[in-house]
Amino acid sequence: MSAIRTIETTLVRIPSGSPYQMGAMERGASHAISIIVRVETEDGIDGWGECFLTPGWYGADTPAGMLWLIDSVFGPRLKGVSVFDIEKIERGMQKMWQLGNWYPKSAIEIAVRDAAARTIGQPLHAMMGGAFRDRFPMSGGIGTEAPEVMAAKAMKFKERGFKTVKLKIDSVHDLETDVARVREVREAIGPDIKIRLDGNGVYNVPLAVRLSRAIEKYNIESLEQPVQAHDLKGMAEIRQQIGIPLMADESVHTMHDALAVIEHRAADIIKLKVSKCGGLGPSRRIADLCQAAGIEVTVGNGFNTSLLATAELQLACSCSAILPAGEFIGPDKLEDDICIPMRIEDGDAILPKGPGLGIEIDRAKLEKYATTLEKATAALA
Repeated sequence: MSAIRTIETTLVRIPSGSPYQMGAMERGASHAISIIVRVETEDGIDGWGECFLTPGWYGADTPAGMLWLIDSVFGPRLKGVSVFDIEKIERGMQKMWQLGNWYPKSAIEIAVRDAAARTIGQPLHAMMGGAFRDRFPMSGGIGTEAPEVMAAKAMKFKERGFKTVKLKIDSVHDLETDVARVREVREAIGPDIKIRLDGNGVYNVPLAVRLSRAIEKYNIESLEQPVQAHDLKGMAEIRQQIGIPLMADESVHTMHDALAVIEHRAADIIKLKVSKCGGLGPSRRIADLCQAAGIEVTVGNGFNTSLLATAELQLACSCSAILPAGEFIGPDKLEDDICIPMRIEDGDAILPKGPGLGIEIDRAKLEKYATTLEKATAALA
């Protein structure tokens, strides 16, 4: 049966290469904080999962709450369940704790799928419909900084073979700063590299429309979440008034959220994050719904290790509904990792061929970056 013997958690804190600023953050993120989940089966197989922590941005989960749910609620009750009973595990967690908390659920779900695939010696994507492709174009992620700094970083991504870059924007009191950011990046990288923008919900409708009209001439691929997550009416108003495709991210955690966006005609594109959507299975179902509705889908996590990034790569390479470029570039922002970093060649993430996620956790690195709840909370505050 390959029953679950134990589910264990490790909280890790890994320094970023440089502070990463977005939206209305008071200071840039200096560390990646993640919960690493290990599912051990009675056959001695380990499966690994991860959820990244940005409390208050993509969901209401707190570090303490996530750990408690995994260690004290889900973990004990899932002992003895086969790792192949993924539907039972998903529904079981939802029955135990109905109101959201997709982050801890996602980490367990990824680890269970990893353990199941490793048990039969197959890559995880083989259990998700097979590999539709074996590499996936990536988008470089650039936080909000001075226009010339962002332009220099965009050039570095171009030199590495990236065909898309994503810029964070946030100057609600000085739109010209955001316009300058876009202008200098476009002038630096030329006309052939795609530019995406992400407002993380800091604008209102009139400001988002003004900004969009000012930057349309720079050939922008998409504008992501300019207004707050709940404001689907505002998203729909913006979409009707601008010529840039509109992307919803924070607005979509569940199938019901995606359906609401579709019904409101509030976006051209929906952004999935495996952590905020509850795992690989729920993310795949949202992608299929969007494909049926004619809505484009992208995928990408935030600030995390190659463990979660590789999980999203497995999803992207096994689902035809998910379009390039992927935004699961989190490990690229870190000084170190807990496994061999996800391989990127000429701007493409390369799908691993090994069993499960196709990665191996470096136990020494996991121990090195293990942290306490107090230290993790202080880093996030």
